[in-house]
Amino acid sequence: MRLLRPNKAFQIIAHRGLSKRYPENTKAAYQAALSQQIDMLEIDLHMTQDGVLVGIHDETIDRTSNGKGAIKDYTLEALRAFNFSRQTEFAEHASIMTFDEILTLCKNFSKTLLIEVKKPKNYPNIGEQIIQKLKHHAFPMNRVIIQSFDHTFIQRLSENVPFLHYGVLVSKRKYWLKQPTFSEIAKYADFVNPNYQLINKKFIARAHAEGLKIMPYTVNDSQTAKKLIQMGIDGIITDMPDELFKL
Repeated sequence: MRLLRPNKAFQIIAHRGLSKRYPENTKAAYQAALSQQIDMLEIDLHMTQDGVLVGIHDETIDRTSNGKGAIKDYTLEALRAFNFSRQTEFAEHASIMTFDEILTLCKNFSKTLLIEVKKPKNYPNIGEQIIQKLKHHAFPMNRVIIQSFDHTFIQRLSENVPFLHYGVLVSKRKYWLKQPTFSEIAKYADFVNPNYQLINKKFIARAHAEGLKIMPYTVNDSQTAKKLIQMGIDGIITDMPDELFKL
């Protein structure tokens, strides 16, 4: 059973595009998501050997392409040779997308871009490069949220670029036995986005008390989504927004 949006402010986020149906972080997945009545498109960024920002979740291409190795060890030209469409129903060659290409695509839609920065310590100045690209494309800054599991990275970026919205991701591994320090996070971020299994009424109450919004990841079944909505979350990150909600 598909769920109704609980209120107008509730955010429905397509995780890596429409990634249940299409190869994640590919043009097909992004376009399919952007054509839906979602609120946000979530993408992941790494950087190539020659300093190009590209959309991919893992730091290697092993899982999502027909190649092997770390993103940082390949030039963009070398990465273009690999097929990032491993599913048999999408046998055509799907190239890795650059951040420039993603921004060009997304600018034609009204969705917010939720940018997850992967492994920022591996890529010096990645934050500054993201900001430069956003400015170069004249992408509406009110439609951008930058998030990461690296809370220090987000804190520093928000101090240098205070006009953007920021979020921190909260992993089950690190926070299973303790909750984040919401009062500290609220000094530099607008969102605290946890693994959905960390959500309980206390988590929500403490985060909301500090003015933080909560969009848990990655929720792919209606029963879990319904339970989280009833507890008071502000949005859901999902691989299948079109199957989970009546859009």
